[in-house]
Amino acid sequence: MERPSWKERFPVLYAAPFALAFGLTVLMLVTDKNLQTNFGTVSSGYYLHWWGVLVTAVADLVAIGLLLLLRSRTSVKIGTIGSGLLIVAFLGVILSYSQVGFASAMQFAQYLFGVTYYGGNLRYLYDVVLATYFGTFALGIAGLLLTRNDAERGAPAAAQRPSSS
Repeated sequence: MERPSWKERFPVLYAAPFALAFGLTVLMLVTDKNLQTNFGTVSSGYYLHWWGVLVTAVADLVAIGLLLLLRSRTSVKIGTIGSGLLIVAFLGVILSYSQVGFASAMQFAQYLFGVTYYGGNLRYLYDVVLATYFGTFALGIAGLLLTRNDAERGAPAAAQRPSSS
């Protein structure tokens, strides 16, 4: 039995960082009281930002499912694009500073990235999740570059086909 190629194994390996991001995100959802209650101003239910983070956890699960079920280069492309969009979402949330009671985007960024500790959350968890998405994005780009075939690299057509002499 022939061992699967790197191109066939990579999607399975690429699912691992998404699983890590999912686990970290669930940890954030369960432990971050500030995220759950908007710093104590919401008394019942969960705060809107909590639901946004839940959407990112679901996106991680979808990526894991696609990578493991399809095991294709296309699923890696989708995962790479998805992790790029998650980076944009995690950085873009800084613009919602007024919704969470901060006077400026800089103050909210300081809270999110652990510079100033307000209590109620696991310090640096947001940073680690964001770093995981940056790593997932970079790994996806590297995997796509490493699994290109000759046609995508621009090799001449004659070099792509084995000769039949």
